[in-house]
Amino acid sequence: MEIVIEEVNQGNVGHVGKCDGEFVIDSRLILHVENNEIRYTIAGVPRSKKQYGEDDIDYTTYIDDPEKTIFLAYTDGQIAGQIILRKSWNNYAHIEDIAVDVRFRRIGIGRALILRAKKWAQDRGLPGIMLETQDNNVGACKFYEGCGFRLSGFDTYLYKGLNRSTDEIALYWYLVFDPGSASQLTGGNAASPR
Repeated sequence: MEIVIEEVNQGNVGHVGKCDGEFVIDSRLILHVENNEIRYTIAGVPRSKKQYGEDDIDYTTYIDDPEKTIFLAYTDGQIAGQIILRKSWNNYAHIEDIAVDVRFRRIGIGRALILRAKKWAQDRGLPGIMLETQDNNVGACKFYEGCGFRLSGFDTYLYKGLNRSTDEIALYWYLVFDPGSASQLTGGNAASPR
């Protein structure tokens, strides 16, 4: 199955946000700090599904903007995934969203999108890529780790503004580029990222 990656433009901007990014929650990361590094184990939780709501964002502002962009992945002419990124205040490329449609997972689309984001960031001389996800999105966490990202921070209050009773923990992942290397991402499979 061929994967085609396109940068957002006037012709495809309507495809942004059209992936079914639903994922299953059946475990979560249990965090602890060891030698000033964040480590985790995985614990099972009652099974549920999660779907993010639609954003009220004008994605046409991402077209031809050197500070932000969107890449769309297509398979057999169908939208299969997307990655939305921008240059952050700290000079890292910040992945605002990555989604692979449930119909097209585990065939390399997520990895292809991360590689395209990596190239975008390196072309701009940025030191790496950062993103945020939740402790109950274990598939995404394992995917990011498999792509070479490192768990580097967490926030137990980030989501409490939306729901005071939530116990979700925001996790911050970083992929720091080696300045002397243009190496590819490390191994791992293409799990369902978000």
